[in-house]
Amino acid sequence: MMERRRHKRFNVSDNALAFINNAPCMIQDISEGGMMLQSVVLEDEPADNLKLDIFVGSDNFYLQDVPVRLISRSQRQSTVPFSVVQVRCFGFQFGELTEQQKSRLDYFIARNTIGEA
Repeated sequence: MMERRRHKRFNVSDNALAFINNAPCMIQDISEGGMMLQSVVLEDEPADNLKLDIFVGSDNFYLQDVPVRLISRSQRQSTVPFSVVQVRCFGFQFGELTEQQKSRLDYFIARNTIGEA
């Protein structure tokens, strides 16, 4: 399988969340071009194009209205034995970011990632 990504992906610390319509999602990994989210709360598929927010409480970081496009979706089984919880994963590509959003995203990657994915 050929790698199509142009930017390095980084694993994200556990305290970083993205919010889709006020529903929290864990950020699994992120790059300058997009991110992978995990959710057990989202029951409906997110829209193909939307805006989400990124939040890190321990860093007082908040980035609002990040334009994204849904590019992949999958389901994973819970890592807890005998659990019926379905973990849903969503891959998003960033849309047109403002210069301020790009700068804040670079800050987020520098401060809240824990190695290459």
